Amino acid sequence: VCRAPVCRALVSTPRCAEPRCAEPRCQRLSVHNPGARSPGVQSPGVPAPSGPSRSPLPLPRTSPVGAGVAGPRCPCTALLLYQCCVSSGAWPIAIAGRGWSASRSCTVLTGPSLLVTQKSRLTLLPHQGQQEDSTKFILLTFLSVACIMGVLLASSLIYCLRHSSRGKLKEKLSGLGGDPGADATSAYQELCRQRMAPRPPDRPEGPHTSRINSVSSQFSDGPMPSPSARSSTSSWSEEPVQPDMDISTGHMILAYMEDHLKNKHRLEKEWDALCAYQAEPSSSLVAQREENLPKNRSLAVLTYDHSRILLKPENSHSNSDYINASPIMDHDPRNPAYIATQGPLPATVADFWQMVWESGCAVIVMLTPLTENGVRQSHHYWPDEGANLYHFYEVNLVSEHIWCEDFLVRSFYLKNLQTRQTRTVTQFHFLSWYDGGVPSSTGALLDFRRKVNKCYRGRSCPIIVHCSDGAGRSGTYVLIDMVLNKMAKGAKEIDIAATLEHLRDQRPGMVQTKEQFEFALTAVAEEVNAILKALPQ
Repeated sequence: VCRAPVCRALVSTPRCAEPRCAEPRCQRLSVHNPGARSPGVQSPGVPAPSGPSRSPLPLPRTSPVGAGVAGPRCPCTALLLYQCCVSSGAWPIAIAGRGWSASRSCTVLTGPSLLVTQKSRLTLLPHQGQQEDSTKFILLTFLSVACIMGVLLASSLIYCLRHSSRGKLKEKLSGLGGDPGADATSAYQELCRQRMAPRPPDRPEGPHTSRINSVSSQFSDGPMPSPSARSSTSSWSEEPVQPDMDISTGHMILAYMEDHLKNKHRLEKEWDALCAYQAEPSSSLVAQREENLPKNRSLAVLTYDHSRILLKPENSHSNSDYINASPIMDHDPRNPAYIATQGPLPATVADFWQMVWESGCAVIVMLTPLTENGVRQSHHYWPDEGANLYHFYEVNLVSEHIWCEDFLVRSFYLKNLQTRQTRTVTQFHFLSWYDGGVPSSTGALLDFRRKVNKCYRGRSCPIIVHCSDGAGRSGTYVLIDMVLNKMAKGAKEIDIAATLEHLRDQRPGMVQTKEQFEFALTAVAEEVNAILKALPQ
């Protein structure tokens, strides 16, 4: 320790000199430099300090100042440190350089020394500023996060309010009679329930009939019967037996049909006579007009001028009244029972739906797949899902039910955009009947016919029947249905050949092959046999 009267210094060597501090009210903490000339020699012009002694302030060697002060001439491990105490406060300390100088305000020591500068204030604790900076950074971060959260919450609140207001606006508009397009499905289903409600049968059906659901059951939530659960024989008794057919008449008709089928020579002769038959009149001038020729799928089947469906030109997209479709009369010449037509072409789809609307049709019977062996048989004239617009007519597909492997049922919601009126239309699509041929079994077609008649029962509108050309398969189906309907109404005599001639008077080419004619006879015979089995003996 330095023994100076007014100073104490930490020394690292016993050879430490005792420089004297001559500055008033100032104490010196020194580690002596062996380069000093003699002990006790004062610096020039520096008076000895007076006043009470103060504790020295140690300066570590690891500090920046200590590291800068250490030099090759100084083996000591400490520094000279002056702390000048004046009325203005403590003066800061800085590295000054080498040499001795003295003034009233500062003292410079020999060797690496410290310069005491007047009137500057430095904080001796720099870590406090770092803490303040960290606090400010944390505060700013917190404020930024709070602002972002506030913006997100405000945006969410605005979105919820707008969404709620839009919902209320839609409810008000719907209450004021807005566009019902969004509720088309529910509206259609309600209409279907009303129009397709099952009517009570003439007599109770047996338990076995519960396996087969009516067409209207497609709108229910219950499970549908599997195709394997159906057999053509058991399903025939599903149709209520008409009381107008007595047993004797049924047996007589059955014997007549069986005789035709067994006597191949008679069947061949009858078919030859049908092929030689010529309808009168048979002109097709309108169908052969230049503007109408592109509307015909086959030039072999053109509508007769005296027997064709007339469209309203003002509602037609082509301003024409022509469509390749023929009305088929049964017993009432004023109201057609069927409309036989070709499969729609891409250019005639709008005409087809116009015919559906203007004829009041509610049932469509389709007897062809869309494509056979790469040949287009009919245009896809309905939407696969949702709705399609065909001129003035909007068609919504409501349901598509695969009834069995042979046929399926589609339900449509048809809307006239001119009158804003709506209607339900059901399409029965038979899948296993190819052009020029016959179905693999009569049972599948007879079952298909029963489903159609259950949907159609009680209606006075015609049934639209189409295949590819509207003659071969369509004529065979119409022939079978017409003959069976006559028997159901109590007809005593059935002449299938004469009935076919009646059909050909209204549309050419009805029933195109002998196989189709023979298939019609077989189907009628099997249906009569099933009816006789169901009659009380």
